[in-house]
Amino acid sequence: MITRRLAAALALFAGLMLNHGLAVAQDGLPNLAWLDPPRVAPDVAYLVEGGEAQSLDAFRGKVVVLNFWATWCPPCVAEMPYLDELAGTHGGDHLAVVTMAMERASELKILEFYERIGSQHLGIYRDPDMNLARSMRVFGLPTTLLIDHEGNIVAQLVGEADWSSDAALADILPLVEAARQASSDVVEQAALSD
Repeated sequence: MITRRLAAALALFAGLMLNHGLAVAQDGLPNLAWLDPPRVAPDVAYLVEGGEAQSLDAFRGKVVVLNFWATWCPPCVAEMPYLDELAGTHGGDHLAVVTMAMERASELKILEFYERIGSQHLGIYRDPDMNLARSMRVFGLPTTLLIDHEGNIVAQLVGEADWSSDAALADILPLVEAARQASSDVVEQAALSD
């Protein structure tokens, strides 16, 4: 009886998601919702290490795994090692893992947290007034958005996930390959014009 009710509730939820421009993933992470159509990521400033302001435009040309989190959020804390592993294994020219702290925590508090969990690959990104989070319609923690190399939000997941799992990589790596191909095309076009 409970199983039938749960299945009906999930079907209803999936239908609502489709009616609101979200598609349920067929492969990859089961709770990842693909946006149809994608939304352009807003140009809203946040803080990086040293207190400098930056926007997501700094990552143009890369796929961004943008995770909104807080040190007081147990599911956020639980998924941080997976995000760190993703950044260490696949981060680079075509993929950035951006862990955006949604609290007024100081850089020192975030660094201490990273040290406590053994993080070696995550940077300091802060949204203390939650301007970026609000502009991206983040209403719960953790929330992770996938942004393609053109700056479009293509998918979102509310809740904890293993971002280094095969399922997550099945969702992320095709986006990274598209970014790599686009970058290669630009280099080829530049060479032809010389």
